[in-house]
Amino acid sequence: MNQFVTEWNTWRDSRNSALATPFGWLSVSGLHWLDETTTWPDAPGTFTVDDGWVSVALEPGTKAGPAAATFDLMSKSAEAGPSTNDASPSSSASVPSDTTILPKIPEISGPEVRVEENGFSAKLPTGGSLQWFTVGNVLYELIDRAGRIGIRVRDSKSPLLGKFFEVPVFDPDPSFVFLAKFTPFETPEVHKINTAQDGLNVETPAVGVVSFTSEAGEVKLLATGNPASGLQLDFHDSTNGVTTPAWRTLDLGVPNHDGSLVVDFNRAVNYPFAFTAFATCPAPIEGNVVPFEVTAGERTPPFYFSEAGINVPFLFYVWWDEESAKVTRPWYARFGLDITMHNPNHDDIAQSLVGFDGVAMSGGDVTPLTRKARSRMVKVATEALTSRIPVIGIGAYAEFVIRAQRELHESQGYVDNIEEEYAGTEGKLLIVMNNELAPKNVGFDVVHTDVSGLLYVEMPYDIPLESDFHELDEFEAAMYADAPIKSWEEFDYRMVCLIRQHR
Repeated sequence: MNQFVTEWNTWRDSRNSALATPFGWLSVSGLHWLDETTTWPDAPGTFTVDDGWVSVALEPGTKAGPAAATFDLMSKSAEAGPSTNDASPSSSASVPSDTTILPKIPEISGPEVRVEENGFSAKLPTGGSLQWFTVGNVLYELIDRAGRIGIRVRDSKSPLLGKFFEVPVFDPDPSFVFLAKFTPFETPEVHKINTAQDGLNVETPAVGVVSFTSEAGEVKLLATGNPASGLQLDFHDSTNGVTTPAWRTLDLGVPNHDGSLVVDFNRAVNYPFAFTAFATCPAPIEGNVVPFEVTAGERTPPFYFSEAGINVPFLFYVWWDEESAKVTRPWYARFGLDITMHNPNHDDIAQSLVGFDGVAMSGGDVTPLTRKARSRMVKVATEALTSRIPVIGIGAYAEFVIRAQRELHESQGYVDNIEEEYAGTEGKLLIVMNNELAPKNVGFDVVHTDVSGLLYVEMPYDIPLESDFHELDEFEAAMYADAPIKSWEEFDYRMVCLIRQHR
């Protein structure tokens, strides 16, 4: 057992170290699919696609250089002689950079690269990837997914990389180690599968069946990869969406001559899509479902990078108007708010605030709440105030933040001498927050500040739910222009920015 745990710890340290590399998966900060001619804000130049070749014409004054993989290809081309500008295949570069994502297909052709007068050109095989060129601390990766060509941006100064410490895991458990058998197919079976990118489907070859016996009965799963260099198992299980991402993967290694191998779910890892919205990870082949809870291996990471930036883990106590909820819930994910939601009356659990960047409680009336629920709201607000975690009380639930602050100050010996609470303006929604936050920075007007340190903001009730804005940069521009908040969608966007700025 000691050896088992020691080896697992060594493996885990290696995994965390690999993720923390400057241009590893935690550095991915963007994905741009290319048309014939494509550019975008902050792009290093203009990208064109012609007969499979992708070229970039750099902006004047842009200093760029080939990435390590491209430099290797260029060196090999030079060694081959001066008769061609095209690089010969490189074994290291011909394997897609998503090395834990796409199956290892034997005899895949490699990328080709050329240096142009004002940039670079490259050509990929279908499914290939190439870490292409760098500009400062940013690396531009060329990818081909089912014939669709894109540029993935990797930033060695990515905020996600800066926050990374380790991937959360289940404790190592020998009961999740199985002796299995690999039965190869005579010829690979090609399956069409989904990916982490909506609307992007790819084909993957299954090379055989991995089977083992568990308490749930015999398990048979399709393996990808290459029996000669290493098999891979992508799988679903009932922990997905609860304690783990939508699916995970497991490196099985090379099977023995008799087909025997070990399936150790303690080494199941998250695909890059669990960390970033800009990954193209393939889903498991249909039917690759483990028939028991795999409470082993890596769990869902606490931080996630998307167009909205790093997600904001947020605890939200709310008594929902379900019709409004159908409209508003999708906003939170889009704005980067990663919500754990509780109903104050129904969710009778003690929720730790560890790992959360903020707490909010919202409701129009406290009358439906039980005495126990009200006490719980005050306790949560007190813990947030004590821990200096942003806490926001909205509407009638602002009462719990105010009461928690008063009781906390009294217990600490402060005499606030507040004879009358601020009642708010008739016809407006009252929002109370602790002074850990700076609401003026995101365009909120602070209408009152009491001596205990609480900040009071008001919003009109009669604004529409949805905004006329559609793009995130429109919300951002309005916020920095200090424009009036004209919808609850804009209100929620600014609340997310408020929490993110504090973090």
